[in-house]
Amino acid sequence: MAEKRQGRETAFAETFDEAVKKRIEKAFLKQGISYLIKVDKVREMKKGHFESRIKYSFQINRLQTEEAKAALATQDLGEDSVHYLI
Repeated sequence: MAEKRQGRETAFAETFDEAVKKRIEKAFLKQGISYLIKVDKVREMKKGHFESRIKYSFQINRLQTEEAKAALATQDLGEDSVHYLI
């Protein structure tokens, strides 16, 4: 039987840097925030060839958005390394 999705998750942040991904994970685990990481391979055309990068998208429980913002505010993440979706 297929599970029914109830819409509890919301997209929170995206990054291409694996070190930033690990820092976000540690901050969420420390604060007890439930999250899901979606990994996408992004291909871009660069000077006649394709370049691929890995994009990490964090989805969190929509009821924990304030806690997630507070957890990431304590981290020194560069504004160009993380793209917030909320």
